Amino acid sequence: MNNSLSLTNAKHDPKGLKNPKLTNQGQQLPTKSKLYSSNGAKNYSINIDAQQPLLQLGFRINEKLIGTGSYAKVKRCIREIDNKEFAVKIIDRDKAPADFVSKFLPRELDIIRTLDHPNIIKVQHILETKSLTLIIMEYASNGDLLDYINKTTRLQESVARRMFRELCDAIYYIHFRNICHRDLKCENLLLDNHLRIKLADFGFSRYCVDPSPTDNKKNIFEKKILSRTFCGSAAYAAPEILRGQEYNPKLYDIWSAGCILYIMIYSKMPFDDSDIKKMIEAQMTKGGLRLGSEGSSEVQDLIIRMLQPEVTQRWPIELVQRHPWFTRQINADNQGSSISYVNTTTTNRGQAQGGVHQISKRQGSPIYA
Repeated sequence: MNNSLSLTNAKHDPKGLKNPKLTNQGQQLPTKSKLYSSNGAKNYSINIDAQQPLLQLGFRINEKLIGTGSYAKVKRCIREIDNKEFAVKIIDRDKAPADFVSKFLPRELDIIRTLDHPNIIKVQHILETKSLTLIIMEYASNGDLLDYINKTTRLQESVARRMFRELCDAIYYIHFRNICHRDLKCENLLLDNHLRIKLADFGFSRYCVDPSPTDNKKNIFEKKILSRTFCGSAAYAAPEILRGQEYNPKLYDIWSAGCILYIMIYSKMPFDDSDIKKMIEAQMTKGGLRLGSEGSSEVQDLIIRMLQPEVTQRWPIELVQRHPWFTRQINADNQGSSISYVNTTTTNRGQAQGGVHQISKRQGSPIYA
C-alpha cells in the first residue's frame, strides 16, 4: 500500500480558521461523517437505538451534545441510582469505513478496557447493538484544555507545571504498557471539576510492540513496531509524520506533548500550520521554534528537548519526567482547583473573538492505512 502523505489546506475561512487535512494518496478526506448531517430523522433513530441498552444498565441519556468526532458523537447521561453524570460516546458503525470497524475500533476498545489511571478518562461500560457501539465513561465537567486556555488567556507557569506533570504521568502509564496515543492535543485533554487533566479519545491508539511467543514457553519476544498510519492533527504532528515516513509512535506522542506544553506557556501554536511546507521547514530549522520571554529557561529547555526534529535525540517520557523543571517546588503546584492565570493578550494566537485572540481547534481527518 502506498502510504505517502500529502497535505491540503482547507478553503479560506473568513473567520481565520485554517485546518490542514491529513490525506492519504493525495485524496482529501471529508471533515465530518455523514452521521453529522442535518438529517434529524437519522439522529433521532440513533438516539432511540442508544436509549434502550442504556436504560437497561440504569443510565438515562441527556440530549445535550458534548462533542462530535469521526463517526461518533458524545452526550451526557445520568446514572439513575445516584444521579451521577457520565458521558456516553455513540459510534455509528454503519457510517464508518470498513477498516475502522474491523481494525481501529476493536483496537481502541481493547485498549481502553485495560486503562486505569487518575489522569485518563475512566471507561465504565462498553455496549454494542446491531449498528452502534456505546462507551460509557467518566464525565469531565470543565471541558477541554484548549477552551480553558482561551478563556484564561495564559496559564501561570506553576499551573502549567502541575497540569503537564499530570499529562506526563498519563503518557508514562500508557508507554510503560507499550500503548501509544497518536492524537495528543489540547482538545483531547479534558478537565474534571478540580481542573485535573484527563486524557481522552484513544481512537488512534495502538500497541507499540508485536508480542510473539516461541517454543510454547512463557518467554515473549516483543518486536517494536514502526507506525505507517498518518493520523492526528497537522498542528501537533512531528516532522517525520508530515514527511510521510514510518515513525516511532511513542516519540510522536512526545512531540505532540511538547506542542501542548508550548501552548500552555505561550498561548499560541509552536508552528504556523497554515502552510505545511513552511511548517516543516520551521520544524527542521534551528531557530524555527520561537521561545518568548514568558517561559522560564527551564521550561524552554524542556520544550526544545521534546520538539527535537531529530528523532534519535528526542527525549522519551522517562527523561521528560526527570527534567529539572519538574523538580522546582512551588506551593502553587499543589493548590488543586485554585487556578491562577495571567490575563494578557498574545499576538498571533489565532482567531480573534471579542478583542481576545483565540487558538482555533484543530481536527485532523482520520487516516486508515
